[in-house]
Amino acid sequence: ISGFNRFRNKENPLEDPKNKQLVVFMDVVNYLKPRFVLMENVVNIVKFAGGYLGRYALGRLIGMNYQTRM
Repeated sequence: ISGFNRFRNKENPLEDPKNKQLVVFMDVVNYLKPRFVLMENVVNIVKFAGGYLGRYALGRLIGMNYQTRM
């Protein structure tokens, strides 16, 4: 169910329904506001589409006042 496949949409990664899981995950985090958030370490998140998805995740978490590490 990952968007990391050879047929992926590199120009608009968040338009791929499989990558929208990241958007939904961040929306749930924003709604629940847990003390800690842990995401699986997926190597390609920092490589795919120039690191767009990784930067998106970091940006959303920082915007919610979480400390982040990658």
